[in-house]
Amino acid sequence: MSKTNKKQKKAALLVRYLEAIEKEKRKKTSIYKTNSTTIKKKKKTNKINNLKESNNMPDHIKNTNVISCNNIKQLTKIKNAVMNNNKSKKKKIKRNKIQLEQTNNKNKQNKETIKSMLIPQQNQTKQLNAKGTIKKKNDNSINKILKLKKITEKRIKHTKDDNVISIDKTKSVNDKNNTKAKKYPKNIQLLREMLATKEKSEVKQKKIKEILPLRERMMMKLKASRFRYLNETLYNNTSTQSKKYFKEDPDSFIAYHDGYKQQVAQWPLNPLDFIIASIKNMPNDYIIADFGCGEAMLAASIQQKTHSFDLISVNERVEACDMSHTPLLTNSVHIVVFCLSLMGTNLGDYILEANRVLKKDGILKIAEIESRFEHIEDFIKLLNDYGFVNTWKDLSQNLFYFLDFKKVEDITTNRNKLPMITLKSCLYKKR
Repeated sequence: MSKTNKKQKKAALLVRYLEAIEKEKRKKTSIYKTNSTTIKKKKKTNKINNLKESNNMPDHIKNTNVISCNNIKQLTKIKNAVMNNNKSKKKKIKRNKIQLEQTNNKNKQNKETIKSMLIPQQNQTKQLNAKGTIKKKNDNSINKILKLKKITEKRIKHTKDDNVISIDKTKSVNDKNNTKAKKYPKNIQLLREMLATKEKSEVKQKKIKEILPLRERMMMKLKASRFRYLNETLYNNTSTQSKKYFKEDPDSFIAYHDGYKQQVAQWPLNPLDFIIASIKNMPNDYIIADFGCGEAMLAASIQQKTHSFDLISVNERVEACDMSHTPLLTNSVHIVVFCLSLMGTNLGDYILEANRVLKKDGILKIAEIESRFEHIEDFIKLLNDYGFVNTWKDLSQNLFYFLDFKKVEDITTNRNKLPMITLKSCLYKKR
């Protein structure tokens, strides 16, 4: 027997029991009852029959022998509750399906957006790999690239000025550079020339080390050590003291310049080449004074008339004198050059002599090692007190600063009230 059959039998027994009770009641009650009572009983029986057909009667009511009106009400409530529960369950199932569909659609959209974001990034990485800009190389190579970028940026700022010009060493090189100048800008040409000179110097050093025997290598080291000693004496003495020293021992001055040549060969560029290139574009009737000329290479490589001064005369072009007291007349020179020659403890005297010698609106050109300046702007402000105004500066070169000043006024009186000009001494390392 199944459970449904058992329930049906129980319901049938209860119905029969209820019918028997009603018959007994009818017998006991009077025959003169109103028709209203009979109608009510018929309604009750109809409800019971409906419950019998639905089979939703609970257990605590089935076990009871008598079914009252309250029990019938409870049965109807239970039936309605069951129907409502079924409807609510169906609604929940529909809602869950809709939510699942919405989430699936969102996931699809997110995947598509992620793909669209990843595709350009992948293309960018491919482009970066092709250009070689991804940082997979060593830190040294990355630093070199960053330095070259800084140099080019600073070069572009100063290309408008006439003083920044590509270095020309020979006429044949000039002809080649003139043909290439149409294709490439000036800053790229300068960078290529700098790299070429550096590579040449490195190749020369390697060849020298391979060719020279041990004795000559030792002599080279001795010359370098003597050069460092002489360099320190020049920085720590006044111009008059160093002039006396080299007069007593002129061979030491020659040794100093030999060591200086070795240092220039190791540099990536020679600052004198920049000054030569800038003066070549100036008028031919200009008069130039080269303070601390060395071997007077400036006078040998330009057409303008030049006065070359140094502590000792190495050749015919050089005139021996103290740079704080030159034999030139006042207001007689268009350009004064200090190329790595601001050496000594009386730098203010050199600048005052340059002010005396220069004409009004004359140009003072300074090229110095960048490590000598603590703050380059402080140095520029000091020269304002000495009657000069900064018109141009190039701080982008490796190792060196290039500065141009214009003479604004003559400084003849109140020299003692002028501030001191001091620079750090450049001490060359042992190699």
